[in-house]
Amino acid sequence: MRFTKSGILEEFVRQDRSYRLAIIASHWLQGGGQYKPSAVEEARGLQMKVIDTWVSYSDLAELLEQDSSRFSITTDFVLNQLHALIRVPFELLSDYCEDYDQAVPGRKLLNELRSADWYEYARAIRNTVSHNFRFDFSKYKADKFPIAWRGNSLTADLHGKAITYESFWHKSGYELFVAMRSFAEILPQLPP
Repeated sequence: MRFTKSGILEEFVRQDRSYRLAIIASHWLQGGGQYKPSAVEEARGLQMKVIDTWVSYSDLAELLEQDSSRFSITTDFVLNQLHALIRVPFELLSDYCEDYDQAVPGRKLLNELRSADWYEYARAIRNTVSHNFRFDFSKYKADKFPIAWRGNSLTADLHGKAITYESFWHKSGYELFVAMRSFAEILPQLPP
């Protein structure tokens, strides 16, 4: 068994905490000089030694000072956390269900996962963020579209396009995470 149920639930807590911290951090990053110390001030003086080279964060300070780029780079940061919020739990649930089915013949937990109303939507998002952040529907049949969940819809015309806040964003992403967490909470324990 790769994971225990309690280990999966702990990972859900960790991913949730990291995502919500990113939301809070984005306010500080976007806040300009209203927060003390400001993110710009901190970035300007920060360096990290990597191998034998010092890497400066002053380029980030410059971007955070510019209204035109501040929103873009902080949005990318939070979006990256949103992707992790979906990708990691989805993988854990899939692995646990697969392992459970091998250990406990007859239950077909993987089939239960795949029949969850959110599964195909989560799978499409997971595939997109795990590869090149572009929708790839080449393995989907036309009758699979639209891939919909709770008013969110992925259509075949998204094929090849980058995932953006227009196709997947915070509210829908967090709701998807909550649906996956609810599934994780009712998972059966593996017998010893």
